[in-house]
Amino acid sequence: MRKANFKRLKAGDLVQVPRVEFAPLRRGWNGWLFSEAVVISKGVSLKNGKGIVKVEMRTPKSRNDYNTMQKTFYEDCVFYTDSTETAKHFLEKDGITDKESFYKFIEREDVTGCDWIRFLIEKGFLFNENEREG
Repeated sequence: MRKANFKRLKAGDLVQVPRVEFAPLRRGWNGWLFSEAVVISKGVSLKNGKGIVKVEMRTPKSRNDYNTMQKTFYEDCVFYTDSTETAKHFLEKDGITDKESFYKFIEREDVTGCDWIRFLIEKGFLFNENEREG
């Protein structure tokens, strides 16, 4: 994982942030689950002068469903993500080329775990007429 460059981050950028620590005895970020997030704003902490980033992050709720919430992280907890490229690879493998075919695909009983792709679609990172630059 590459830490995001705080000076280059801007509103609308796609990043990943830590969501749940599942193994507290591991070192570093090895025992954490991450979620995709969209940068809302950035600033400086009044307490210690460190850079902070406010994001809207995905929080899994149930099968192929999620909620979002806004949360603030210190700059050293925000990382670049390759979720868009990974999602495109999976979608090409299943022959999905637009939003409509994706939503039909996740209605099937044997399909789970697509909430992160749905988040990318709804935030405009996949199947957008005006493709965002990453």
